[in-house]
Amino acid sequence: MAEAVPHHITAPAPPRALDLITRAMFTLATGLLLLIIVLIVAQVLARNLWNTGLPRAEEVSRFAGVLAVYLTAPLLALNGQHVAVDVFTGMMPRAPRLACFVLAELSMLAFAALTLWGGWMYLDRAWKFRTPALGMQNIWLFGPVLICFALLIVIALWRILAVLRAERAER
Repeated sequence: MAEAVPHHITAPAPPRALDLITRAMFTLATGLLLLIIVLIVAQVLARNLWNTGLPRAEEVSRFAGVLAVYLTAPLLALNGQHVAVDVFTGMMPRAPRLACFVLAELSMLAFAALTLWGGWMYLDRAWKFRTPALGMQNIWLFGPVLICFALLIVIALWRILAVLRAERAER
């Protein structure tokens, strides 16, 4: 008879430092979303009332949107809340489900590592170029993105180790 196990494999509570960092990043991402709203309203008002565009506001809102996505990803990863298809893994016994969990986390780790490496290679050449409206160096946009990918690597490693430790402790 199949063992009675929970549907999902979850990692234990995260270390306090990781939790605080990811929550601070989430708070910053929320602030960036509010900034986007303010800038879009300002752009609409400027176009309709004064018949002028706000190219700097457009660029800031675009960058804020990009950063909001990447700043939120570590918290979702830490809590296991990324989009996942678990139709088949939910029906598996515990050991194969654990193997699928580890494989998924290793896949995220590999993706984050490749993106970090590729982003670093890109920034090696492009950090000095400036954005059109603000004249801001690319490093100020892509640097935080790379930091988020580095944090995703740390989180994936922690989740794998935490689940394997918990599994060993249950035996």
